[in-house]
Order: sequence, then structure tokens, then C-alpha cells
Amino acid sequence: MPLSLINPRTFRGTRDFLPNELLARHRILETIEEAYRRYGFQPLETPAIEYLEILTGKSEENDKLIYEIKRARGEEEESAEAAIALRYDLTVPLARVIAQYAELPRPFKRYQIQPVWRADRPQPRQGRFREFVQCDADIVGTDSLLADAEIIALTYEVLRDLGFENFRIRLSSRKLLRGIVSIIDSRDSMFMPICRIIDKLDKIGDDGVKRELVNLGIGWDKTVWAFDYVRTGFDSCRFNDIRVYLEANDQSGMGVIGLSEIEKVRLHALNLGVPETCLACDPTLARGLDYYTGPIFETVLPDHPHIGSLSGGGRYDGLVSTFSKERVPATGTTLGLDRIQTALTQLGKFKPMSSTTQVLVARFDAEGMSECLQMAAELRKAGLRTEVWYDDDKLKKQFAYADKQGIPLVVIAGPDERAKGTVALKNLRKQEQKEVAREGLVEMIKAWITSEPDV
Repeated sequence: MPLSLINPRTFRGTRDFLPNELLARHRILETIEEAYRRYGFQPLETPAIEYLEILTGKSEENDKLIYEIKRARGEEEESAEAAIALRYDLTVPLARVIAQYAELPRPFKRYQIQPVWRADRPQPRQGRFREFVQCDADIVGTDSLLADAEIIALTYEVLRDLGFENFRIRLSSRKLLRGIVSIIDSRDSMFMPICRIIDKLDKIGDDGVKRELVNLGIGWDKTVWAFDYVRTGFDSCRFNDIRVYLEANDQSGMGVIGLSEIEKVRLHALNLGVPETCLACDPTLARGLDYYTGPIFETVLPDHPHIGSLSGGGRYDGLVSTFSKERVPATGTTLGLDRIQTALTQLGKFKPMSSTTQVLVARFDAEGMSECLQMAAELRKAGLRTEVWYDDDKLKKQFAYADKQGIPLVVIAGPDERAKGTVALKNLRKQEQKEVAREGLVEMIKAWITSEPDV
């Protein structure tokens, strides 16, 4: 009895990346990685699988989205300490690494580009998936707000280099937010619930935030007044007016500290070359993760609000203390590769690539295969990306393949060319063909490629 066929499919919220898309994604990653290295960040990789106790307790929202892993048969018995799961971000594993490897330098500037997993509802139009790639850059081991400003400047340069034009880096502080919330409700227990609701503002709008605050027993009018006063002050850069307001109304004293942080980070970022038009102080920026302690920031596209944030991060001075008695300050950001690709696609700036091959060595006849293989070996040794045609097919089929794959050059060595010690070199982009000396082939191709920077 024949075996039944298995339906080939992918799990909802995950994707295959075929070569034409993956090659273009690699170009995005090259741009991001080059900027990270330019700022002195060093690479790090951590396992996809972490112990569950490492991941939980850092964010109430993310705890609900963790993919736990069922162990294979024969492995150690399940227990609370032995339970494992897929990581949901790269920041918590970094905190573990800092606590685990005392020999790392301080400050430690690391970048990490790896996939993470969240049991979230997929929203492809917004670039939200269950499996996605985060591109993190963090500075660990310094309290200096220069580090936060450098993260913002790095974010600006990455997005600029990727071709984004109209984007805004929103800046605030968890301390400022704590001060504003204390004006609305002085109970410490209400800070994170209110933060999580404010963080949904872009998703559910004023009406949705109002509804959730009212359900929490928080007065809407008082909330609007507090946030609008601070936001209006930011819009006109009246920091002194905001300071006077906070000193008179915030009994916690945290708001003034947070305002000072924002002023300093903003000034440093401007001095690092971030245009003032790209930087917006916004008191409604909350960042939903529980572990943020100071400046927070994220990047949005005002003309494409449905996409959400392209990047987000902030200072998290207490996270490493989860794994160590040592207090280790830290700040950083993450850029979402899939969000960035989605945004570039919708802006018409994500261009799929057929192939990175530069030369196809065509097969004219069986007698010339030795010559073809020798040419391919020479071209590859010279650093040229080269394919060889395997089968005994007509040249028309081979040219059609090269054209479809975007391979610009085809080399042909028929019996006439072999007898004369020459080859035919066809440029498919210019639709030109010339006969060149066999010994000058590599130099001829290199010269043409040098004149065409996108090859």
C-alpha cells in the first residue's frame, strides 16, 4: 500500500525565504552589521533554547508568549529547574551572559543578530510573525547617558543607510513616566498596569486607552491633562515649564530626574549628528517591558503608522541583577529585521535579487568540458562568483537561465574558439558579445565588474 503524501506547509507565523528574497535580506543585514561594527560593537550568539526560569519573570506580557519545549524521550526528568523554552528576545540571554562570564570587558558593547520566537498573533502587513529576527546592539557596564545617546545615533545611521527618509526616533524616560503616573495615581502598584495601557496608545487609540483606564479606576481627564501638559512642553522645548509642573505636582520626585535624563540624552544625540527633525520627545512612549529603568526610545514611520516601531529599546539597569548580586547598568536597542523588510517593501525599496553569480561558463559540447571546468576554476580563484552548466543543452536554454537569474556574463568556448585560444564573452546586460584571448579572460571580466558596482 503506497504511503500517503504529507501536505507540505509551514507553521502559521513562520516563513520560508527563497533565494531571491533571502539575498535581499542579507543586504539589509550587511548594512546593519556594518553600522554596528563602525560603532565598536562586538558579535555575540546565544542558544535558541534557554532554561524557562531564565526567561520568565522579566515581562508579564512576554511570559504569556513563551514557547515551552517538550523534552525528547530519554532525557532528564522534567522539573521546574529543568524546563526549557525558546527565547523570546535577545536582551534576557545577554543579561545571563554578563552574569555568567565575569571576564567580559566593561563597558561591553555587543551586537547580536538571531531569530526569536513568540506565540503571538501573526500580522504580516505589520511585519509581525511568530518567528522573527532581532538585530540588537547593547552597551553594558556604564551609567553614562552618553551610551543611551550613542544607541540613538546608531539607530539613526542604520535607518538612514537603509534608505528610510521620514522616520522619528521617539525619546522618553521610565522615570518621567513614573512621575507623570504618580500625579495621576500615587499608588506604586498602579505604575506598570498604567504603563502597559499607555503603551497600547498607537494600537487602540485614545478611546481604547480611555476605556481600559476607566476599567482600572483611573480618571481619564486627569490622565489627559498630565500627559498633554508635558507633551506640549516637549513640542515647544519648554523644559523649564515641564520641570516647574513636575516639581509642583509629582510627589515621587522621579519625574524631574527623568526629565533631566531626556534633556541630556537629547543634547548628546544632537551632538552625535542626529537631526533635530528626527528626534521627538514623547511622554506617552512607555515600552511595555517591565525591566526598563531609565531613558527609552523607539523609531516609527509617521506616514505608515500601521507598521508600528522599527526599533525599540532603553536602559535596563536592574536586569543583570536577576542572575547576579552585582549591579550592572545597561542600555540598548533592537531593530526588527522583518519589520524593516515589510516597511521597505511597502515603500518600494526592497528589491528581490535573483542571484549573486557574476559569470556562467556555458557548455558548448562534451569535448570542451575540460576547458570549461579549468576556466571556472580560474575565475573562482580570482574571486569571481562563477557557475558551470552541467547538462548537454542548447545555448539558448543556458542564456535563458542566465538572463532569468540575473547573471550578467556568459563565457562560451566552442571548437573554433578553442582552436584559436580565445573565448566568446557575452554581456547580457548590454547585449554585446566579443571574442577575447583566453589568457586575458579574468582581467577582462574584472575590469568590467569594477565599472559596474552593483554586480
